[in-house]
Amino acid sequence: MLPRLEYIRQARIRLGLTQRRLAMLVGISTSMLNQIESGRCKPSYDTAKRIFDVLNSLEDRSSPKIVDICSREIISVSVDDSLHDAIELMRRYSFSQLPVFANAKPVGMISEEGIVKYMMLKNGNLDTDANDSDAVSKGVGTKPSISKAERAGKGRSYERMGYDLYKCRVGEIMEPAPPIVDASTPAKVIIPLIRFSKCVLVSEKGNIVGIVTVADIFKLLV
Repeated sequence: MLPRLEYIRQARIRLGLTQRRLAMLVGISTSMLNQIESGRCKPSYDTAKRIFDVLNSLEDRSSPKIVDICSREIISVSVDDSLHDAIELMRRYSFSQLPVFANAKPVGMISEEGIVKYMMLKNGNLDTDANDSDAVSKGVGTKPSISKAERAGKGRSYERMGYDLYKCRVGEIMEPAPPIVDASTPAKVIIPLIRFSKCVLVSEKGNIVGIVTVADIFKLLV
């Protein structure tokens, strides 16, 4: 089913096209296009389809590519980095996830959710109803707000948690690598993808050149 004919004029103006230019690209006369836009003439299905095909093609060319909105500075961790170092890096840059690399190739991803799951698994007796940020903060050595009695009972557990974070390597708990898309991909195409993936890596000529998160998608609204 084709869009409504009223959209032709709206799309043409949005793309900065004159009636003459669009008519030439479609292969019809300017007067016919004028009559179609004004509602004085109802085109055949084939003619209407050609008009919308041309408009869609031009819109795809003019829309920003994923390389235009991606973040070029990729903050990442290595499979051999400690979990503690990964947490510190995430806190420093206020990131909820980081891609994991090995030999300059993306091999996984580590996220707050995955870290908290690991911490709760290793220390099931510690505040399992606490929120994620509290759990991560406790894990990297910040002083928890607990009484002396509670601290006496949990001190060894917190100490063990800190040891586990240094001992555990990122590669041991990382999740699957983020999707990789070509730099020439229209940015709007990855909106559905970003809903199901925490981030998307951008590739150009075989090299990873950027990363896209939900925050980068918001640039399309500007």
